[in-house]
This record gives sequence, structure tokens and C-alpha cells, in this order.
Amino acid sequence: MANLVEELLKADAKKADELSTAIVKSKRLAKILGSEGDVEITVREIPARRINDIVSMQFDRKGRFDISKSFDAKALCCVEGIVEPDIKDKNLAAHFGCATPKDLVIKLFGSEITAISDKITVLSGVEADTEDEIKN
Repeated sequence: MANLVEELLKADAKKADELSTAIVKSKRLAKILGSEGDVEITVREIPARRINDIVSMQFDRKGRFDISKSFDAKALCCVEGIVEPDIKDKNLAAHFGCATPKDLVIKLFGSEITAISDKITVLSGVEADTEDEIKN
């Protein structure tokens, strides 16, 4: 096997900046739009430092999980990770009477926020098995 540094030097450096994407189906958007089938939304990976900041919002100063902060962290994860529809579009927010992108996420997706956020965090490399995979 070739030296890993040599292999990396041959790699396309732009690939290191590419963010993974995925499709998530939303029953709630289908209801809002009056659609028969689920509506597909596009989500993407959130860069490492930003996802770390969002995930850490759920913990107090002593490192204990604070369930009361969990929903807001998941909603923010959706704001950062949903690509389509554009949650940061001011016209869209105004149309639904929302002051912030986070308010819009809550209005459009409701209880689906957890599932959408979970998909985004997995794309971003934050999942239970990751620590074990790195150790092994």
C-alpha cells in the first residue's frame, strides 16, 4: 500500500470541502401543500465546527444533557442543514408570519424536526457509533 500522504497528494483537494446531501420526506409539508404524497426536502451536512456548536447547546456548563434546550438545538440544526426549501428566505418567512428562520422551521415541520435534525447530524458525522469507529 502506498504512503497515505502520497495518496492524499494525488486526491482532488476540493473533495474535502464538499458537503454530503440527502433527501428527507415530509408528511407535514405535504399536508400544508395539499399534496397526495410526501414532499421531498433536501438536507446537507453541516460543517464540523458549526455542528459541534449546535450539539453543545444541549448541555449545561457541567456537561449534563439539558432536555429543555434540545428542541431549540434541533430546530437550529434544521435551519443550518435544510437546503430546499430555503429556510432563510425572508419572503417565505414573512408569508408564514415568522420572524426568524427557526420560527419558520417550527411552523413548517413541527414534530418532524427531530427526524430531520437526526438525518442532518448523521450526514455531519455526529452519531453514536462514530466514536467507536474512530477508536478502532
